[in-house]
Amino acid sequence: MRMPRSVLLVAGAVLGLSGLQAAAQADPGWQTVCSGGDIASGTYQNLRVTGECTVPAGATVIVKHNLVVAAGGRFIADTAPSTVHIWGNVRARHGSYFGLGCTAAHGCEGGTMFSDTSVGGNINLKYVFDAAINGVEVGGNVRSQGGGAGFVLPQFIPFSVKDDVIHGNLVVKGLKTTWFGVIRTQVDGNVTLKYIKNDDPDGNEIVHDTIGGNLTCRGMSPAPQFGDADDDPSLPPDYPYSTVGGKVSGQCGFVLQPDS
Repeated sequence: MRMPRSVLLVAGAVLGLSGLQAAAQADPGWQTVCSGGDIASGTYQNLRVTGECTVPAGATVIVKHNLVVAAGGRFIADTAPSTVHIWGNVRARHGSYFGLGCTAAHGCEGGTMFSDTSVGGNINLKYVFDAAINGVEVGGNVRSQGGGAGFVLPQFIPFSVKDDVIHGNLVVKGLKTTWFGVIRTQVDGNVTLKYIKNDDPDGNEIVHDTIGGNLTCRGMSPAPQFGDADDDPSLPPDYPYSTVGGKVSGQCGFVLQPDS
């Protein structure tokens, strides 16, 4: 399975926060806007990202209400171990990047370190350029509609859902990008994956997940697969298979162990 992210994400050195900074405020309508640079440790009521904004290593960022990544914005909290807790919802818009959480298997500095991340509500992605959701506990649903990097760029751009706990549903539809995968993730509700197109033949990996509800896979190219996990001799033979509490329909029947 593919692990490295080759997209170059360079954070600016200048803090670009407008309005009051870093202190919790009594007014629930108050909002901090990050137009670029590092997001300082602190507690924010609502955070809106309009530029390229990074949570640096060791930072602790609490958003008491909602995080919005505006069209073309970049929220980068998936490249270094940090603490990010968003108590409300996440909304990421057209052409944006949403990256939250890093693990030993996905991009964390130091190799064996993990970030501490959660979203209390839902994650809603609409026509985003890319997303990385790794080692995140999500209280609600994760939904992604459309978007993706397409097939024209030379970089390897993975849209990843890895090592997460999602207490609601996971729905990804109409994504077109280099690589997509749902790996080692617990989803308490249903998983729906439709019309996801990858130009990497190793894409659309569904590996070692625990799904409480139904799993539906349709219109995916390449067809969903175990990818490299099926070829790794260091893994036990039953490692790639998933557990599904409900029905499996469409292209993903292979995820269940043959004797299950």
